[in-house]
Amino acid sequence: MAAYQFDVLKKKYKAFQQPIVVVKVGDKAVGDKKGYPVSDLEIDLTCGYEASVAEFSLYNVYNKAAASFDAADTLKKYIALGAKTEIALGYGVLATVIFVGVITRVSYRHEINEIPCIRISAMDVKGVMMAGTYSRQLKAGSYAAAVREIFQKSAYTNMQGSGIIRGIQVMDTPDKITDRDRSVEMAAESDYEFVVKAARRYNYEFYTECGNVLFRRAKADKDTRIVVSPASGLYSFDISYDVTGLVNQVTVRATDAGKARVITSGVKNRAPLPGKVKALLKGSEKVYVDVSAASIEETGYRADSLMETISYRFGSLECEVLGLPEYLPGYFIEVSGVGGGADNTFYITRTVHRLSKDGRYTVKLEGKACGKK
Repeated sequence: MAAYQFDVLKKKYKAFQQPIVVVKVGDKAVGDKKGYPVSDLEIDLTCGYEASVAEFSLYNVYNKAAASFDAADTLKKYIALGAKTEIALGYGVLATVIFVGVITRVSYRHEINEIPCIRISAMDVKGVMMAGTYSRQLKAGSYAAAVREIFQKSAYTNMQGSGIIRGIQVMDTPDKITDRDRSVEMAAESDYEFVVKAARRYNYEFYTECGNVLFRRAKADKDTRIVVSPASGLYSFDISYDVTGLVNQVTVRATDAGKARVITSGVKNRAPLPGKVKALLKGSEKVYVDVSAASIEETGYRADSLMETISYRFGSLECEVLGLPEYLPGYFIEVSGVGGGADNTFYITRTVHRLSKDGRYTVKLEGKACGKK
C-alpha cells in the first residue's frame, strides 16, 4: 500500500481549494499580509547531484510616479543575499515546507508590458558547498566518515544552528580503509565535488529534503509513496521505454599495484526486462577502467553502481499532476489507470512545484524505471 492515499490527501487539503504559498526569509513571513504578494513560484527539487533551486517574484514593489523600486528599502530583510529561506505549499490554511535554502540572487525586473517585480532565487546547502577548493588529507577511515567530517566544518555547524540545515543523515559506505599507507584525500576540489565523488563511487545519492542533508544508498526507500492516475490528479504524461544503452553485463577493471595484477569484477543485468529485450542484450558488455579502485571489493561496488544506473535508463516518465507538497524526489510512485503498456512503478528523480500567477498549483514529475512491474 502507498504511504499516501489520494482520498485522504483530498480531505486533508479541503478538496484542493485555494492553493497557498508561505515564504519565510530569516524566519519572517513575506507575502500578501505584508502587501508584497509572492507569485510566479517555481521550486526545482532533485535527488540527483545538482542543487535544488527555488525562484519567486515579489510584486507591488515599484513606484511608478518616482520610477524606482522604493519598496526595496522596506524589503531589505526579505531580499538579503545569504538569508535563510523556507517555502511551504499547500491549500487553505495548511501548508507544508518543501524547500529550505539561502538567497543567492536578487534581480530587479522592469520589462515592457510586464509588471515590475523583484525576482528572488535561492539554493539549498549545495550552493554554499560549491565555493572554495581544497587539497588535504582527511582523518576519516571511510568515505562515509569523510562526508561526516566535511559537515563538521564551522560553516555547516553554523548553518545547522540557524536552521538552514535541519539535519544530516549519512549512511555508512561499504569501504573501510585499514592500510596505513592509504587515506581519504581531497584533491583540488570543493566540498560539493568531494561528496559527489564519494556518492558516485558507491551508487549513493546526495541531496537535501526539506533542509535535511541525505547521503544514502540510491533508492534506499523501496516503498511506494503515492499512486498517480487520471482519477487522482494526473493531467498529462509521457511514458517511454528505450533499450538504447542497455547491456547484459558491466565489467570494471583496475590494478592492484601492490601485487602487480589486474583485478576485475562483473555484474549481470538483473532488471525485470521483457524476454525479447533480454534476448537482444545477450552477450553485450560494457567495460570500464577505474584507476581509483585498489581491490576486488572496490571494483565490485563500482560495477554494481554502473549497472544500476544503466538499468534505470529503460523506462522514463515525465508528467504533470495536481500540486501536492508530498511529491518529493527520492521516492517510488506508481502510475496506474493509463493502460497496460504505460502502467508501471517509477523512481522520482525530480519534482518541479509551480504556483502560477493565476494561483494554479501543479507539479512536474520526472522519473525512471529499470523494467516493467
